[in-house]
Formats: sequence, structure tokens, C-alpha cells
Amino acid sequence: MKLLLQVSLFAFAILLPLVLLFKLFYPDTGVLNDEFLKLVQEQHFKNEPFKSLRSAIECPDPTDKSTCLYIIDRIGYHTNGSWFVARFITAEPSLDRGTLSISKLLKPNVQSQSTIDTAKWQVDVSTLDPLIPNGMQFASLFNSGHFPLNTNFTGQFHFIGVATGGFMSYVAHYFKNLNLTGVDIDPHSEQLAKKWFGYTDNNRSKIVVEDGAKYIKAMAKRGETSDAVLIDACYNHEPDHGVFCPVDALKTPEFFENLSKVVGPRGITAFNLFDVNGTPEKYKAFQDSVLEHFGHCKLLDKLEMVRNAFLLCANYDILTNTVDQDEVQDFLTELRLENILVSA
Repeated sequence: MKLLLQVSLFAFAILLPLVLLFKLFYPDTGVLNDEFLKLVQEQHFKNEPFKSLRSAIECPDPTDKSTCLYIIDRIGYHTNGSWFVARFITAEPSLDRGTLSISKLLKPNVQSQSTIDTAKWQVDVSTLDPLIPNGMQFASLFNSGHFPLNTNFTGQFHFIGVATGGFMSYVAHYFKNLNLTGVDIDPHSEQLAKKWFGYTDNNRSKIVVEDGAKYIKAMAKRGETSDAVLIDACYNHEPDHGVFCPVDALKTPEFFENLSKVVGPRGITAFNLFDVNGTPEKYKAFQDSVLEHFGHCKLLDKLEMVRNAFLLCANYDILTNTVDQDEVQDFLTELRLENILVSA
């Protein structure tokens, strides 16, 4: 009995450190954290050379592989040496051709052999990468001076194109006085958002399965307005004309006119634009076509590290807004806009 007790105490002494609580953004230093990383790398990721692991394949139509989306988890490192795991969703079985969206995962509170499966980790909805389109769109709302630098203002936000729901979850996390509506033509988007990316419906946030152009048209017909319409509706695979974003239905004069009515005199809209053959002239042509229906637009097409362009439009002169960019940066830092993509 004495020997058994000694063995039990010894086992307890070994296991106890593995069940200590860790918080994601505390400095990831120390032997215990390194040992957990080793477990994750060697036993879960099987020492994959690029530290990536395909967690799942989601195919709305099992007979058509072109409908499949791939959930990929990958280990990344911050500049201070701390590590994290990011979750990607792609239209290809690897990250070689880019990603449709990315989210950071929360490390489990109990770090042990039983918690190394990253597919079961929760998504950190309080972070957003500033280099992904959603991060750029979000930052532009404040860099433009359109919204105040606080999280207390009220309003209605509409997201045309839901993707993983990560953008909606992020905004809902910080802005408790906003009502959020996501609109996506693909019913699979809501399922993916809830299953893999931490999205949850609540009384301030909902996803509607509908054609975005028709939804905006119906809003305009009813005389409804929105404080912000964020358009991130893209093709999963490259179309013949090479324009991934926005989809064709959101590039018509009718859509622009309805969108202008919904934005009204005080709202704003932001387009994510991506053309594989994109040139300043092409993006300027798109701006001109939208500007026929809006009072003012501002094109952001000379951005570092991203190939996308972004177009902000409103029915007032957004160029007259004055804003202290240092204060904006401090505000965005408080809201944890952090580089994930370049570290993963």
C-alpha cells in the first residue's frame, strides 16, 4: 500500500503541470508550454513539414468535388516566439493557392495528451487579422473617420457574403449595441460558420440564406436603411473572367442603385475587390461604375502585402472626414487586430 501511494503521488506530480491553465496571449514561455507544443506537433500534426493538418472536408454535394471546402489547421509563430494554431478554409486541399478565410484558435485551458486535437479547439472570435479582406474592411470604417473610435455606438450592419461568420462573430464580440445581419446564398455557409468557426446566433446577430442582390433590393423597396453594408461575396474558384470578388450579381447598375438607397444619407458600404488580372485602371473603372449611384467613393488599391482592393462609398463626402491615424491604430490594437496570416 505504501508503494502504491508513492507511485500515485509520483504520477500526480507529473500530471499536475499538464493541467495548469494557460491564457492565449500571455507570454508562451516555459518548459510546460514547449512540451505541449511538442505533443501537438508530433502526435496530432504527425510532424508535417509545413505544420499543417487537414481537419475536415465539407462537400455540400458529395458527387461534385468542386463544391468541397477544406478545413486546415496550421501552427504559427508570433515574432516573440510564442506559438498558436490558425484555422483556414480553402477551396483546394492545401494552402498553396491561398485561403478563403482564417481564424485564430484558443489553446485549451487544460493542456495535455487528451487535448492535442486542434479540431476540437474553440475559435478565438476576439481576434481579426488586419491583412485579410475582412480586417481591411473593418479598419477602413474607422480609418475613413466614418465611425467614432469607441464600441458603444448603435446601428445596423449588413454583411453580404458570410464566409465563415468570423467577421460577424468578431464585430458582435466587441460592439454590443449593433444589430448584425449576414446574407449568403449558400446554405452551407451557416453550417460551416457554426461547426468550425465559432459563430452563434443571438438576438443581435443572424444569418439569412438568400441571394444578396435580392435581399438589398427588397430592403430598398421597403425603405429600410443600413449604417454599413460590407460586401465580401466571392467565387470559391477562379471564374473565366478572373474576377473573384464581387460576384457578378453584385456588379450591376440595379444593385448599385438599390445599395445606394439602403446606405441612405448617413451609411457607408465597403466592397472587397479581387481580380487576378487586376490593374489600377480596372479597379478605377469599377469605382466609376459604382460612383454613378453614390455621392462619393474612395478606392484603396495600393496596399502593402495584399492583392485585393477595397472601395468605400457613401452619399456624403467621406473625404472630408478628419481622423488622427495614430488614435485609430491605438483603437484597432485594443480590438486585437493582429497578424495571423504572415505568421502561420
